[in-house]
Amino acid sequence: MIKITNKLLPGCLILCLLWLTLSNAAVQAKALVVVSDEWCPYVCDEQDLPGFLVEIVKEIARDNEIKLTFSLMPLARALKLAQKNKVDIVLALTPQHIERYQLQQSQLNFAGLYNDFYVRADNPWRFQSMTHLSATLTGNAILGTINGYQYGAEFSRFLKAQSEHVFAASGNSPLVKQLKMLQMGRLDILLDSRFTVQYQLAKGEKKGIIYAGTQGDFTPLYLGFSSLLSKKLVKIFDSGLITLRQSGRLKKILAKYGLTDWQ
Repeated sequence: MIKITNKLLPGCLILCLLWLTLSNAAVQAKALVVVSDEWCPYVCDEQDLPGFLVEIVKEIARDNEIKLTFSLMPLARALKLAQKNKVDIVLALTPQHIERYQLQQSQLNFAGLYNDFYVRADNPWRFQSMTHLSATLTGNAILGTINGYQYGAEFSRFLKAQSEHVFAASGNSPLVKQLKMLQMGRLDILLDSRFTVQYQLAKGEKKGIIYAGTQGDFTPLYLGFSSLLSKKLVKIFDSGLITLRQSGRLKKILAKYGLTDWQ
């Protein structure tokens, strides 16, 4: 049995404190891994305009001396990795995503979306009701969606029932793929948010596509955090968004993408 004398205690305490300090420094030095699929203007694969959500998260991290690394990947893969605690933050998630994959959720919403429909300009179809949409698809129309996305409980049940008439795109840039398919006539109706579709259409690359109606109300989007991250860290991003909004910096970020505050 080894006895620890009073003379040794101060030295032990110093070593323990030093070890804790070094451990904390190592944790703080580790960069948080942030992932998303490309979903402009939320998240873009462009150096000058990386997406307003990317810019918001980077500003908050910079203000709080948090290191980040960003990666683009299909949303379905990002969610599975977050559930396994192999990535730290997934951008632009619905509450359904967060609950299903057992993630932590930001208290504040970081933008949102609508369930908007788009068709080719020569297509007279306009959304009237879910019954009307069901009849249209049963008549051999194809609806384009994106794999891994959540469109609300009602619409999710609808998509499952109409799966043979739905094409869900995947990959890092699924919306661009769907717009091309709609333009070429391989899809009849496209379902996505007006913010993303209008942003792509404003580039002038996809002509002859028009808005055809909206189902439901505004759906808020959140940041999804790995279950292993501390609640203190999650709160930093909530308070950081408040700071950006109050300082006017959020307004400046959104203006670069032709947007106004969603609140």
